Amino acid sequence: MTVFCNTSRLGIANLDTVDTTARVSVGTTIEGYDDVTGQESEYQYVRFAATTTVGQAVTLNNTTKAVLASSTTHANSGIAIGFAVGASYAADQYGWVQTGGKAKVKAATVAAAGKVQLTTTAGTVDDAAVAGAQLAGAVFETADGTPAAGFAYANINRPRVQTQIT
Repeated sequence: MTVFCNTSRLGIANLDTVDTTARVSVGTTIEGYDDVTGQESEYQYVRFAATTTVGQAVTLNNTTKAVLASSTTHANSGIAIGFAVGASYAADQYGWVQTGGKAKVKAATVAAAGKVQLTTTAGTVDDAAVAGAQLAGAVFETADGTPAAGFAYANINRPRVQTQIT
């Protein structure tokens, strides 16, 4: 997967690269194009707190580092969530997370059209209801295994952690 920047003023070509120093301000939000899904989506620049791999869910806060999101730590927090775009980031590296559009997400066993929920496994999402861990603004488009084993596609629109809506 290659994600291209649609905002030429930044001078950035690919959004799936890993940066050891910041190329733009943390919190910068842009539009990009994913050559695999063929869709334009929204991305935000972050500094990672720990090793993070493609599709993992992280918290978004412009004043702190992006932390792997889990139901045990972030339930009912209302915090914004994004999904890592690059293959692998180490602690204190910079990169882009997807906040809108069709996202490749690290998923447990899920069904298409299921509600996206945080799990106790940091960075992984599922469709099983977890009190306080639903991501408002996110729904699975595919079952797990598409686009690859351990992943699913989800349609996201600036998701936030909230209490389960039934």
